[in-house]
Amino acid sequence: MTTAIERRYLLTADYPDAITVQTRDGEPPVITGISPPWDSFSVDLGGFREKFAPTAFDGLVDRKANDPRGKIDVPFLTDHLSHLITGRTTNGRLELRKALKGLEYIHRPIQTTHGRDLAMLVEDRTITGASFAFTAAPDGETWTEDEKGNVIRTVFRASGLYDISAVTYPAYPQSTAGIRSLPLWKQARSVMAHRAESRGLTISLDFDGTFTAAPGLWRSFVADAKARGNQVVCITRREDTEENRSALRDAFGDLHDELAGVLLCGRDQQKRSAAAAAGLTIDVWIDDYPEGIPEAGKSAADAPRSVKVSTLAGARAAAAAAAARMRTVIRSKEVAT
Repeated sequence: MTTAIERRYLLTADYPDAITVQTRDGEPPVITGISPPWDSFSVDLGGFREKFAPTAFDGLVDRKANDPRGKIDVPFLTDHLSHLITGRTTNGRLELRKALKGLEYIHRPIQTTHGRDLAMLVEDRTITGASFAFTAAPDGETWTEDEKGNVIRTVFRASGLYDISAVTYPAYPQSTAGIRSLPLWKQARSVMAHRAESRGLTISLDFDGTFTAAPGLWRSFVADAKARGNQVVCITRREDTEENRSALRDAFGDLHDELAGVLLCGRDQQKRSAAAAAGLTIDVWIDDYPEGIPEAGKSAADAPRSVKVSTLAGARAAAAAAAARMRTVIRSKEVAT
């Protein structure tokens, strides 16, 4: 399972330390900045805000040359374009270190035409933003929701840092992380939090297209569900082969042992039948294909209606309605953005 590379942009108007130039007589200019700052909330990234813990890049930027993985290789780019490279960590022109305010970079651009121009553009404030590209470790993030329904993603361990970049057009594009799964996650939490039977639930979490869409998001859900006294199983329509079981073990990592069970029922068996055969009565289904989970004695066309949630008030109303049913199917296709 490949984790998508994400980019974050910092404007000097919001973060004065994002990118600056230091000049000394007789020496080439040095570009410095903080990217990202620690424990500083981002703008809305499409339904959630984000912050980076001071531990986010531990074990990456402090890797030594004698580490079996080698020293981390991070280039300094302009606008994330590889042909506009002006240095990298492995040739000493880019230094990264954990500072009090955030991840600090010190860049001594190579004195090519572009390198000299870049320093002048930053000093002149023609370039006013910085960016960094990263991946979060699947078990290196937490997702929480406050009483007002605000969702916060905290990255406390990154699995990769791929470039630092000066940017001409700093922007705040919606993050791809969790966007499709976020409404599903919120309504699943709402049902779990507001059902009359709020403890002792057995919750089925789909794998492909659900867990795989945002592993960090669903890891947080499993932890929350267990803390509330519920259990989570994974039921997938993948065929029960050693190859698939190995793929699920690798994807879940240490979360695999936190699950109450993992069932691979294949395409020829309904998930509900597979659960019954395993002695499981599922109270909440989190699945992108509810048609494959009909009630006993009913056809797939009669599968329970999904719960739709768009606001906190709507979540509570929907959860109250869902509490009247013993089976809840949450359909990600209908709430995806």
